[in-house]
Amino acid sequence: MLAVSAPAVSVLGPAGPAAASSGTSTAYAWGYNFWGQVGAGSSEEDTSSPVAVSGLSQVAQVSAGDYHSLAVRTDGTVWAWGDNTNGQLGNGTTSYSSVPVPAQVPGLTGVVQVAAGNQHSLALRSDGTVWAWGSNGFGQLGDGSKTWSRSTPVKVAGLTGVTQISAGYYHSLALRSDGTVWAWGDNHSGQLGDGTETERATPVKVAGLTGVTQVAAGVGHSLAVRTNGTVVGWGSDSVGQLGDGSAGVNLERHTPVAVKGLTKVIKVDAGDAHSLAVRSDGTVAAWGYNYYRQLGDGTTTNRTTPITVPGLTNVAQVSAGSYDSAALRSNGTVAAWGFNYLGHAQLEDGTPVTQPDDRQWRSPVYVPGLISVTQISTGSSHTLVKVGPPALTGKASITGTGAVGTKLTCKASFLAATSVKYSWMRDTTTISGATTATYTPVTGDAAHKVTCKATGTNSRGSTDTSASISGYVPAKFASGTPPVAQTAKYFIYRFAATGTPTPKVTRASGTLPPGLKLAPGGTLSGTPTKGGTYTFTLQATGGIGTPTKATKTVVVRAPAKFTTATTPVAHAGKYYIYKFPTTGYPVPKVTRASGTLPPGLKLATGGTLSGKPTRKGTYKFTLKATNGVGTPATATKTVVVR
Repeated sequence: MLAVSAPAVSVLGPAGPAAASSGTSTAYAWGYNFWGQVGAGSSEEDTSSPVAVSGLSQVAQVSAGDYHSLAVRTDGTVWAWGDNTNGQLGNGTTSYSSVPVPAQVPGLTGVVQVAAGNQHSLALRSDGTVWAWGSNGFGQLGDGSKTWSRSTPVKVAGLTGVTQISAGYYHSLALRSDGTVWAWGDNHSGQLGDGTETERATPVKVAGLTGVTQVAAGVGHSLAVRTNGTVVGWGSDSVGQLGDGSAGVNLERHTPVAVKGLTKVIKVDAGDAHSLAVRSDGTVAAWGYNYYRQLGDGTTTNRTTPITVPGLTNVAQVSAGSYDSAALRSNGTVAAWGFNYLGHAQLEDGTPVTQPDDRQWRSPVYVPGLISVTQISTGSSHTLVKVGPPALTGKASITGTGAVGTKLTCKASFLAATSVKYSWMRDTTTISGATTATYTPVTGDAAHKVTCKATGTNSRGSTDTSASISGYVPAKFASGTPPVAQTAKYFIYRFAATGTPTPKVTRASGTLPPGLKLAPGGTLSGTPTKGGTYTFTLQATGGIGTPTKATKTVVVRAPAKFTTATTPVAHAGKYYIYKFPTTGYPVPKVTRASGTLPPGLKLATGGTLSGKPTRKGTYKFTLKATNGVGTPATATKTVVVR
C-alpha cells in the first residue's frame, strides 16, 4: 500500500551502452482526489483515468501515500502534494490544507528514493542517511521523539548505509547495505520484528534477519525478500497476509516467518492486509485479505498462502494499495485489480471494459492509453506512475554482411514510440539521403564503419540506439594460370586477390611445391626442389566477411636423370626383368642410344628391360632418358648373362 520498491526500479530491461534517451520523465495519477493527491491542479474531484501531474518533470521515482504523494527528481530534490494535515508535505506548515500541485520540500537534496506512509514521509539520501517528516505519534520519524508531527525533514537517528526504505501506516523500514533490516514506529502488531510490541522512536534491528534484498511495509505487517528468492513476513496475520498458512483476528508474528511455497521472488509489496510478490519468471503471487478481490483470482476468498494471479505475465514490479493492486509489465503497460478508481479499462487484447458498479475489478485489467511506464506506486485510494520517453526492448541490430552492393537492414524495437526515424553514418559522417531502415553500402564505405542510428520519439522525448558494421569489398582471386616451374630455377608468381581492406592470402589446404613459399600478398616464390603437379587451395580474406577460396595448380618440371643402381645378373633361358631407375617430371622416356642389348631382352620406353636371354655374355650399352626438359640424360649400363 504505502511501501515502494528499491530506489532505482528497473523494469524495462537493459538498453545497453548503445542506447540513449532525451526528453523528460513525468508522473501520471488517478483515483480519490479530495486532498489534491492526484496533483492535477485541483482538489475534491476524483479522476477515473490517468492525468498528468501538474508541472512535474525529470521524475526519478514516485510514491503514493494515504492522501499525499511524493516524487524525487533526477536532480535529487523532493516534491510533494496532497494532504498536509500533519506536515507530511515537508513545507514547514501543519495546517489543515491541501496542495493540489507539487511543491518542493525545502532543504532536502541528494535524495535517491522517497516513501510515503499514512501521514508521514521518508527520503533516502545518496549518502545512505534517511530523513523523515510528517506524523510522529508512534515514533515513525525515528528521531528519538514522539512529537506529534514534524513539518520539515529530520534525520532518522543512528541510521547509515541504507540502500532502500519503505513507509507503512505508522511504521517505517530501512534496508542497509549489509542486508540487515531496521524498523521504527508503531509496533502494536509486532510489525517492527524485534520480538516485542513496544513502539520504537529510533530504529531497531529486525531479529535474526540477514541477506535481505528488498523490504515493504504495510499497515500492520512487513515483508522482506532474501537473496535466495524466498520471502519472510512479520506483524499482523489477521487474514493471512504473512502467507505462513495461518490467520486469526489476534494472530501476530513478532519475528519473521517464512511465506510458504514462495521462491524465486525478486520484488514484494505490502498493502493494507494483503501482499504481492513478483517472481523471476514475471508471474505474480498474492495472499491475504481478498474481500475487494485485490488478490486478482476472481474470488473474495482470503488466502493464507500465496496463489498465482491468473493471466499476468512479464511483470517487473507490483504495488499493493489499501484494497487494490497494480502491476507494471516489462512492456511498459499497467494492470490493476481490486477496488480501484479506474473507471474504464481494457483487456490484454485491447477490448474495452467498464468498471463494475461496486468498483471492484475481479481480475487484472489494463489501464488504457498508459504506455512507457517505468515505475508504479499505489496509495490508499490513488495510483501514481512514472512515465518516460520511449523505451527499448533491445539494442539496435544490423542484418547483412557489410559487403559493398548488398543491402543492410537496421532493426530496433521501441515501446511507446509514436515515430521511429533512421540515419546512417560512415564513421562519424552522416550519409546524405540514407534515412530509411535499409542501406546498401557503396565503394566509399569499404574499410569504414557503417552505423545505423534508430530514434524513437513520443511526447515525452526520444530514445536512440545504434549498431555498426564494417563495410568491405569482398576478397576475390583474379583469373590466371601460373607458369610452369622448373627445379633448380628460381620461380615467382603472384596469385592476385582484390578487395577492401586488402586481402591476406594463405594456404587453406593442399601442399605447395617443395622449395616455394607463399607470402601474405599472394606471391609464391623460391627455387623448386622436386618436380610434380601440386594442387592446393588458397584463401583470401580482408578480415571482414566470409573468406574467398580458390583451388590452384603449379606444375614443376624436372630434367630427366638416371639414378645410380647395380644391374642384376641375368641367366640364359630364364625370365629376366629390371627397370633402370630415372627421375624427372614429366616421367622420362628411355631408349637405347648405342651398344647391344642381350639377345632375347627388350627395352620398354619406361626403362624396363625384360625377356629370356638366349646367349651368355657381358653386354654393355648406353641408354638415353628424355622428357623435354633440358638436355637428355645418358648412362652406360652393363648386363651380365650367365
